[in-house]
Amino acid sequence: MDRATTGGRGLRKWVPVEFVLGLGLVLVATILANAIPAKHAVIEDWPYPFRFSIDATWGGVGMMIGTGIGGLLLLLAVGAIPLGRFKRWKTKWRIAIPAILAACALVAALPPLATQAFPETYRKTPVPFDAISIANGVTLFAANCVLCHGPQAKGNGVLAKTFPIPPVDLLTEPHTAKHTAGDFFHWLTHGIPGTGMPAFSDKLSEEDRWDIVNFLHATSRGYQARLINPYVAPGQPYMAPQNFSYSAHDGTSGTLKDFRRAKAVLLVLFSWPESQSRLDQLRSAYATLRDNNTIVLASPLKDPAPQELATITTAMPFPLVVQGAQEIAHSYALFRRTLSNPDLAGEGTSPKHMEFLIDRYGYLRARWIPSVDGPGWTDIAELTRQIELLNREKEIRPPPDDHVH
Repeated sequence: MDRATTGGRGLRKWVPVEFVLGLGLVLVATILANAIPAKHAVIEDWPYPFRFSIDATWGGVGMMIGTGIGGLLLLLAVGAIPLGRFKRWKTKWRIAIPAILAACALVAALPPLATQAFPETYRKTPVPFDAISIANGVTLFAANCVLCHGPQAKGNGVLAKTFPIPPVDLLTEPHTAKHTAGDFFHWLTHGIPGTGMPAFSDKLSEEDRWDIVNFLHATSRGYQARLINPYVAPGQPYMAPQNFSYSAHDGTSGTLKDFRRAKAVLLVLFSWPESQSRLDQLRSAYATLRDNNTIVLASPLKDPAPQELATITTAMPFPLVVQGAQEIAHSYALFRRTLSNPDLAGEGTSPKHMEFLIDRYGYLRARWIPSVDGPGWTDIAELTRQIELLNREKEIRPPPDDHVH
């Protein structure tokens, strides 16, 4: 047998392998071409009426069956390559059978992963995810959405049962994880035909609509935060709180982001005079907290009267927010829910005192609500132990993004 014949046979052996590899590359390219764009990519108009998303389709019966069948067919396609060689199939069958199985895998797996998309689906919000935006979203939602969606966005407004398709539960169901910020903006702008959801493009400015989107994300995060308690879960930064701006009684000002990669933040939301003893305790313990690389920011839940403010700030060693307090109060009140007190009835009630421990990378790691959690951080040694846990951690995740997606 001459070398040309031997070389030809060797070459033919690799043809099926290269063909299947090519199909794999086509599969990857197809998925990437229609998957979620890069986080910071600017896409003003998504060109397709669909997108592929595991988050949006996960758990559906069709998705589970389709991807299961697709995965099985893909395994069969890969397995057909050595089988064909072992059984000495003709070259055309060694190419055709894996190719057909791979094509069938695509047909089975991709459609169940598709979900509806709109031109605005991947539009980047121009409005930062911060306390000002969320506080405005709270007001706008109350004025325009409560009758249908209910006071806590749970889909139980007084008009909910009058629609052929009831409003969705935006509080306890993971709609902000399944849909993009642009999807919500599209629905607020154009409405949802056949559901009773009206268009707000003529009633609300573009910025106001983005504020409502930010509010819905904050509401969903607030419900997820019911898992947070006074004890830090080591190595598990997952809850990204909203940024905020403030001016304090001592002349300092800044944002929550200013402390990233520098200090942990103990954010204290208080009422007066109910929180007086706790503020006195924090005054006494501030040197210890400061030595543990932690800044305390105190912010009133309601603006105190001038006489009260003068009393509160007497010998106050840490900043007390005097501008921006109401935006902080309205937006961080969404983190009030706990496992033992989910607070889902009516308009909800905000505790009179809450404290949040935010690590130096910008993640909410622990929360103490005296009316729910008991003594908790009144033991300063316990609070210090939680801070020390955070101080020992290195960066696990990059700081949270400034915008929702």
